[in-house]
Amino acid sequence: MACLRISAFVCGLIAFWVTPSAAATITVKDDLGRAVEMKAPAQRIVALAPFLTELAYSAGLGERLVGVSAFSDFPEQARRLPQVANAATLSMEPIAALRPDLVLAWRDTIRAEDVVRLEGFGTAVFVAQARSLEDVPRLIELLGRLGAVDARPVAQRYVAQIAALRAAHAARPPVDAFLEIWHRPLTTIAGPHWMNEALEVCGARNAFRDLPGVAPVVSWEELYARDPHVIVGAGAAANAAEFNANWSERPVLAAVRAKRLVFLDADTIQRPTLRLADGVAQLCAGLDRMP
Repeated sequence: MACLRISAFVCGLIAFWVTPSAAATITVKDDLGRAVEMKAPAQRIVALAPFLTELAYSAGLGERLVGVSAFSDFPEQARRLPQVANAATLSMEPIAALRPDLVLAWRDTIRAEDVVRLEGFGTAVFVAQARSLEDVPRLIELLGRLGAVDARPVAQRYVAQIAALRAAHAARPPVDAFLEIWHRPLTTIAGPHWMNEALEVCGARNAFRDLPGVAPVVSWEELYARDPHVIVGAGAAANAAEFNANWSERPVLAAVRAKRLVFLDADTIQRPTLRLADGVAQLCAGLDRMP
């Protein structure tokens, strides 16, 4: 009887200690500056951008995803989930039918009225923005908190990979690069952006970073005038052979004549996910090989 009383007492203490923390409200601030509150860890999640789908898997929440956006193709199991959005539109009724308790939205595509409508379903909405290499671990940790998962070890490994690449190339004299994300019309990335940061990590700089906008079109005359040391392709061609063939038509450029052309797998450099560390490593290796 004494043992039973002691066990009951211990169980009562455990219940006292555990229940409040389990029932505690989870509150994080999203990239609109809003306080996002959840009464319990997220269990049914909808991700409205491919990079958010990927980040949710990286944070350990993949099994809780019930809906995703178009082009959510990594990891492989994401392809099997219902698609309820694309870059232009949301399918509100299918989203509501999935009964999510958390929706992950991309600031560049979500509208304020859509956030209100989603919250009207009784779901929390976390709006994320990504502009720098540092946003990847930051968002992974925040998503982990929303699901009560410790995602810090995963995030820290990414941070360590980027730091090692930065240190290895810190003494390299910077060279001008043209970063191509589309060939017709010729398009690059400008301003503060993780792809421009990636170039800097590897000892290069985007020759057109100063242009207005995020993805400005560059005229061939502008490119000839600046004549960058190296050309980096990410997304404009299906493979290295196609990329090299496209640029072989422009032998007046010094980078083409000297075969200073670096081709990257677009998904590893264009999406702000853990795979960025691999993309930056490929970029650095490619630049290291240039004469």
